[in-house]
Amino acid sequence: MNQKEPLLNIQNLSVEFRTIEGTVYAINDLSYTLNSGDILGIVGESGSGKSVSSLGIMKLIPNPPGKIVNGKIIYEGKNLVNISEKEMEQIRGNDISMIFQEPMTSLNPIIKCGKQIAESLILHRGLKKKVAFEQAVEMMHSVGIANPEQRAHEYPHQLSGGMRQRVMIAMALACKPNILICDEPTTALDVTIQAQILDLIRHLNKEMNTAVIMISHDLGVVSELCERVIVMYTGCIIEESSSQELFENPLHPYTIGLIKAIPKISKDREPLQTIEGVVPNAMEKTDGCSFWPRCKDVMLRCKQELPPMIQVKQDRKVRCWKYVVGNRHEGI
Repeated sequence: MNQKEPLLNIQNLSVEFRTIEGTVYAINDLSYTLNSGDILGIVGESGSGKSVSSLGIMKLIPNPPGKIVNGKIIYEGKNLVNISEKEMEQIRGNDISMIFQEPMTSLNPIIKCGKQIAESLILHRGLKKKVAFEQAVEMMHSVGIANPEQRAHEYPHQLSGGMRQRVMIAMALACKPNILICDEPTTALDVTIQAQILDLIRHLNKEMNTAVIMISHDLGVVSELCERVIVMYTGCIIEESSSQELFENPLHPYTIGLIKAIPKISKDREPLQTIEGVVPNAMEKTDGCSFWPRCKDVMLRCKQELPPMIQVKQDRKVRCWKYVVGNRHEGI
């Protein structure tokens, strides 16, 4: 593969769910790239399309009712949208792995943890059961599970939430994938375990040069871990920036609202900031910007036309008419 090409290139991806009540427009014209060794954060409210975008990459969107209706997912020169399920099975868990939100529902409750990790090694590496199980134990040790020989023979319900999450990480990394997708990997974990999981992901990124996509609604997690951040709203990217610039100088009114809503520890007991209004119905398509009903800077044009992604400067993009009206930036 040409080293100048991104490891993953998502182009104009759109995903819809056809339901009895109508069509849900979950992802709308999503485009971004991921390079080897990157740590990319994707943030937004519930329903913004974060998890659906990751399921699209893994080709795990249930069809029906879901369907990729447009776009490309280019991985090492292959468009994953067009390949067969058999070909995708060779990539899923081998080249691209995913840590799901809740390990208790993602792990098989009637199969021992070590055997679940070993399964991917048997499938993708062709190892014998005994060798695969031994490597699974080693992987459990590498992700910080104490007494891995014992834990490998235990069932998921016998482990704590933090331990189960480590088993999920061990399973995802067993075949040393090029891309690791983390979908809210620290949800429902206490802050101490959360910090340990984030340190583990950071360490594995450096040691194995694995590119990481971190999906989260927790801006604190993203600011601590990620180098680059994408902000999503109603299935669209509305801002893309380096992590430092995004948190120091957010551009889109929605991003500004998200960062202002982060609770602050102070003596004055300031009231929590909120973004007024609610997320629009995903079944309704509008001509303008989907954020305008909640935006304090709304203009007439916002209600009539969807703004393009504006290249404000190198590696900084925003989807907002504010940065077109007073400037001469061109959409991309």
